[in-house]
Amino acid sequence: MDALPFGTAGNIIAFLVILNGLVFVHELGHYLASRSVGVFVEEFALGFPPRLIGTVWSKRERKLKFFFGGQVPTPEALGGESTVYSLNLLPIGGFVRPRGEDDPNANDGLATASKRARIWILAAGSLFNLVFAFLLLTIAFRINSIQDPIVSLSQVVPGSPAEAAGLLPGDVLVSVDGLPIASTSDLLEQVSANRGRDITLVVMRAEQEVVVSVRPRLPSETPEGQGAMGVGLSQTQALGPGYDWPEATQHAGALMVDQFRQLASLPGRLIQGTIRPEEARPVGIVGMFQVTEVVIEATQVTESWFPLVQLIGLISVALGLTNLLPLPALDGGRILFVLVEAIRGRRIDPAREGLVHLAGMVMLLGLMAVITYFDVVNPIIQR
Repeated sequence: MDALPFGTAGNIIAFLVILNGLVFVHELGHYLASRSVGVFVEEFALGFPPRLIGTVWSKRERKLKFFFGGQVPTPEALGGESTVYSLNLLPIGGFVRPRGEDDPNANDGLATASKRARIWILAAGSLFNLVFAFLLLTIAFRINSIQDPIVSLSQVVPGSPAEAAGLLPGDVLVSVDGLPIASTSDLLEQVSANRGRDITLVVMRAEQEVVVSVRPRLPSETPEGQGAMGVGLSQTQALGPGYDWPEATQHAGALMVDQFRQLASLPGRLIQGTIRPEEARPVGIVGMFQVTEVVIEATQVTESWFPLVQLIGLISVALGLTNLLPLPALDGGRILFVLVEAIRGRRIDPAREGLVHLAGMVMLLGLMAVITYFDVVNPIIQR
């Protein structure tokens, strides 16, 4: 492939295209699901207001009519109601606004739809992201295969069990208790399951196999900011020829399942101490941009689109899963209210539900501000 002509400005543009492309996929899911069950969509927007430009379908003239800013043609001028498709000034995010989101009296509105229809509409955005991710990852694995990864020690903390066992930075990990180490998570899982007991590690050092016995520390013995063995891990991967389509789909599915598993096991791993809090910190817009910059560089170095396509797929998975979390203001939080309604047999007062989601939105914006602060002062990618 030709080198990507990206400097900082080019990276920013590429990142915004990627992010807004995934937002478009998410909102398209909500939009098509709404249309499929007869819920009228008042606006489909990319970016956040103020509005720059938009278009509506004129039923009277049977053609698209464009407008600027807030000069939206009235239903009377259009010959009937029409969905507004708009491009807004702030180029991060987007939204679909169905009619009557919190008004159970609105005709063809979201609140008047059946519970099944509402769950379908609310979940469709994330489902579209997950399906899109699967397709992208399948394409990525059709482009290249991932060779067996190399897991090595990037750091050995002085005074740690790893140092006492004779482990050295640069050692390549081969197996733990006879089980091959194919990823950092393989080692972490075995260490977590055997804290306080000796484990046998096989490492390669200067093309020689070395066998050591190490005892991972119990949580009560582990100094703050360190892991059970007191090591830093590094995982590198080489790219090979792409798989055929059936194998590519299998690898794409396996990678998504692994991402689901990593997310589901994260709270337990934090409690057990097999992962440090700073390693599990959430990443905001700035952090995602930092990762994107590194991946664009990797795309240039490897002369393959695989790293970039894989990153887009994984971000799409993360976007889909995050929106399904049962938190106020997120799709998962709204689905939770529908499920509560189904259990109790009557709807929660729309005004109260709206206040809960408003409060949730304020808290999420505050959390995003905090995450962005840490992304700036303590970048996830150290340069």
